[in-house]
Amino acid sequence: MPSFQRTSLIGRIAASKITLLLILSNIAVYLVIAYLDSRAFESLSQTSFLIDWGGNVPALTLSGEYWRLFTSMFLHIGWLHLAINMLALWSLGLILEARMRPLVFLGVYLLSGLCGSLVTALWHRDEFFLSCGASGAILGIFGAAVVYGLYDRSKGRPHVPPGNLLLSLVLTFGAGFAFDVDNAAHLGGLLAGALLAGIALYAERLRPLAAAVLLGMTGAAGTAALAAVALAHHDLNMQSQLTVARFERTLGNMGLLGSGRELWKASTIDECIQDALTDAASKGSQEPDLRHCAKSGDRDLALLGTFMPPRYQLCRAQAADLRKFFPGAAAQQALTAADQYCAIQSQLYAAIFQGGSAQLDVDKAREARLTMRFLLDQQRQYRTDSKALQAQAAAMQGMLRQVGELPAAIVARSGCPYWSCER
Repeated sequence: MPSFQRTSLIGRIAASKITLLLILSNIAVYLVIAYLDSRAFESLSQTSFLIDWGGNVPALTLSGEYWRLFTSMFLHIGWLHLAINMLALWSLGLILEARMRPLVFLGVYLLSGLCGSLVTALWHRDEFFLSCGASGAILGIFGAAVVYGLYDRSKGRPHVPPGNLLLSLVLTFGAGFAFDVDNAAHLGGLLAGALLAGIALYAERLRPLAAAVLLGMTGAAGTAALAAVALAHHDLNMQSQLTVARFERTLGNMGLLGSGRELWKASTIDECIQDALTDAASKGSQEPDLRHCAKSGDRDLALLGTFMPPRYQLCRAQAADLRKFFPGAAAQQALTAADQYCAIQSQLYAAIFQGGSAQLDVDKAREARLTMRFLLDQQRQYRTDSKALQAQAAAMQGMLRQVGELPAAIVARSGCPYWSCER
């Protein structure tokens, strides 16, 4: 069993490699993402910044984005939040890691943090809640320190200094008062850390091989239990609504849901495309003249050439995702129409901004564009006698109407994970 003796500060620091690694990792994450994304320093954009980089938003986490349970542990709301949490971790880690096996210390930190994140997700699943920070994991270390301290005191050996526990507690809960308090993560992390410390203390009585097996099984079982609970609470309905909400936002950016949500000047290019297709159809040509749609020197139009093509590709991916949730024939046909529309728009934008050929079936392109507008026409500006198209329009509009306030609010406040977006 490891001894716990008074040592010099340098010796204690040398024995705290995992603590130092965790602190450096948290600092490195903060510095790297702050360098890559300026929203880290913009108070009005900080919510979207934290969501996009992996903050724990229960509705997102429990709808399949389980990685947020882990990534949220390394995100912080500004340097003050980071500094307070790292000081708390330092005050405990410097003492406790010397008392525990290093890998056990790391396991307690990570499992406690994951448990805290999961408790938060379950507790706040029906509201728009954003959680991030290392405090759940730090409370796990705090719980472990209390258990070890009490055990060592009962054996008459030097124990974890109460001053370190008090300082860590003040710093951690002080961060909670300075920022929004996530009591669920604190409680989940605290209980998990105490439980894991009890198992680790029991393992100290065993032979090395038996102790290693017990600790390894505990880590595997703990991870499996967290995964099982998360999967058991998977919210398929929320996943469906979030997918629809993202699809709706993409359609809005493309100018298909009214002028108030489209990207700046997107309608200008779309009108030019429509005129070019009409002119080509009247001449019997299969290559519309789109050269004049992007005016030289117009920076706004040039930006559309960068931002719109990824949205059309996103539209196709989202339409494919929605097929899993809406298996009805009319809905499937409506999503096929959306995919065809976005594929044609991608071709047209490539011809406008990349100078490529826009050789396509002009009549088919015009029909796809008209069909998409009919499917999304809630003002009944278009008419058709086709029962099939009417059913598709009803399916498409019904799909968009099913989005609740929570998924709509989440999608409105978030973009997409930084590593998967072209910015």
